[in-house]
Amino acid sequence: MTLFQPFLILHITAGFVAVVVGFVPLLTRKGSRAHRLWGRAFVALMATLLACAWVMTALHFNTYFLALSATASLTLFSGVRVLGRKRPDIQAEDRARPLDWIATLGALGIGVWVLTLIALDRSDGPPVVSAALAYGALSVAAWDLWRFSRPRDWPFSPDLWRYEHLAKMLSAHAAVLSAFSGNFLTFLPQPWSQLWPTVLFQSMAVIWVATLIVRRRRAQLA
Repeated sequence: MTLFQPFLILHITAGFVAVVVGFVPLLTRKGSRAHRLWGRAFVALMATLLACAWVMTALHFNTYFLALSATASLTLFSGVRVLGRKRPDIQAEDRARPLDWIATLGALGIGVWVLTLIALDRSDGPPVVSAALAYGALSVAAWDLWRFSRPRDWPFSPDLWRYEHLAKMLSAHAAVLSAFSGNFLTFLPQPWSQLWPTVLFQSMAVIWVATLIVRRRRAQLA
């Protein structure tokens, strides 16, 4: 057995469980004990999955896996860290730390690297999916860098952390579901077998956040 295989087995196992467990926090009441418990379980599974993914990418480099690992890592990391940065407008301890900057700039650099490899025709993965993942990493990184550098500016609101947490955790779940679908739902046409979870979950995030904003505004006017 090579060094790669144990990490692959653990990666697949954690991924299978994460696909299922990730739905539970979505279906439980937000802020409840069950939501927090299953959310932590999902984060632990994703952290295990991603640690294995980074090792496997280092052992057998692949542009697609690099882009997927970077995007999923940033959305998961940022989606969790934002829970400790709820009020950066009034509390200095809620502002981004060096670790946040390092992780975000690292993902930004990987996104640029992946797009450069695709442009030079040196990508060894599906270019359309790899590019979509790279642009996803760039988008999340650009957003976070703006939030880090200008924590009081638009579009800050006291509930922004909630919207960010929701959107980023949905993105992390979409990433693992994309990998699952691309590898096991082979009857679906390429590249949609890998892209449909992202399209679906991002649409859910937009609708969900918009609904929360409308409800909050109505409550303020009531």
